[in-house]
Amino acid sequence: MRVLLNSMRVKGLYGAIPIGFLALTLLLAGCFAPDDFEVRAVSISDLNSLGTDKTELGVDLVLYNPNGYSVQIQDSRLGLWLSGDSVGTLRFTSTEAIPKKAEAPVHLEATLDSELMGRLLSNHAFEYLVQGAPIRVEGWVKGKAGWFQSTLDIRHEQRIGLMN
Repeated sequence: MRVLLNSMRVKGLYGAIPIGFLALTLLLAGCFAPDDFEVRAVSISDLNSLGTDKTELGVDLVLYNPNGYSVQIQDSRLGLWLSGDSVGTLRFTSTEAIPKKAEAPVHLEATLDSELMGRLLSNHAFEYLVQGAPIRVEGWVKGKAGWFQSTLDIRHEQRIGLMN
């Protein structure tokens, strides 16, 4: 009888280990929710095509990853607004990796509505030259850190100077 009781205690202990491990994993996953990246710099790197319907250009960002793990960007869908009007889209050109607690340059391709951009630039030229152009980027980015994959909503607003 004593052997049976001892074996039941041991089995109960081993049964509690996976439950405890699962609880610890869920607790740690909640504690390690990713922090937002910080945009440190934005610049236009190249003009790929200029047309009457659309303009394609390269945009370079410097992103800071405040997390304690590197993040590999896998996919994105980002819209670009100028003065409140939707003027185009941005997309990552490849799977970019941003190291942990570090800055990294990231390249995006922008496709813009040429006619709308021209109208906004001509209507607000003085404001954009003096105060910078008010842009907003909004959408989502899917990233991977180790075996953990997540999709983050992005919303970033700032004024970009037209004259450097």
